[in-house]
Amino acid sequence: MSSSFPNGTVFSLATSYAATKTVTAISNATTAVASSVSHGYSAGDIVILGNSSRLDQRVIRVAANAAPTDLFNLEGIDTSSTTLYPSGFGVGTASKVTSFTAISQVTDVQSAGGEQQFYQWVYLEDGRQRQRPTFKNARSMTLVMDYDPDLAWHDDLIAADLAGTVYVLKASLPSGAVIYYSVYVGFDGEPSFTINENQKTVLSVSLACPTSTRYAA
Repeated sequence: MSSSFPNGTVFSLATSYAATKTVTAISNATTAVASSVSHGYSAGDIVILGNSSRLDQRVIRVAANAAPTDLFNLEGIDTSSTTLYPSGFGVGTASKVTSFTAISQVTDVQSAGGEQQFYQWVYLEDGRQRQRPTFKNARSMTLVMDYDPDLAWHDDLIAADLAGTVYVLKASLPSGAVIYYSVYVGFDGEPSFTINENQKTVLSVSLACPTSTRYAA
């Protein structure tokens, strides 16, 4: 049994990336191995994947590289199911994060979405309602920060909003654990005007991949 507070968590946005690499395959294994010629990745690098599978836009950490050097391990990613990950699923791209900008003065974080949806039906002969799960609602997060356009994150968030592409968002927990999300950024930088309160500005992100990636340390 454990109890934890989020107090002390620091959110950061990835603001620069290395050149995109081509991934020619990802293995079916309890620790997935990606094939990419001359990728240049090292253990601990943070990479966002692009392909047509459940791993599309998933953020991963590179584990100790497999031999030969054209392979790299996807830490914590289990692709052993050939049903979930059929032949050829791994063909795509990988992009390494090269820098993060910390987002300071965060006063509130809210999450939305992810609710399970169902299809319901009734058979005429017995009149009982049945249901089975279908999809989960798209997920989003909202961060509220005290307004300060002189801080580095302000312009970086505006640039990410204008780019309209997928970014990596990192949450560094006080326990030492780290959670990575791939997100689309919504931020206009405008301040609030509520009397007798600090001016606020709001960052809204929608998750490009519904699955975050957590590493214990």
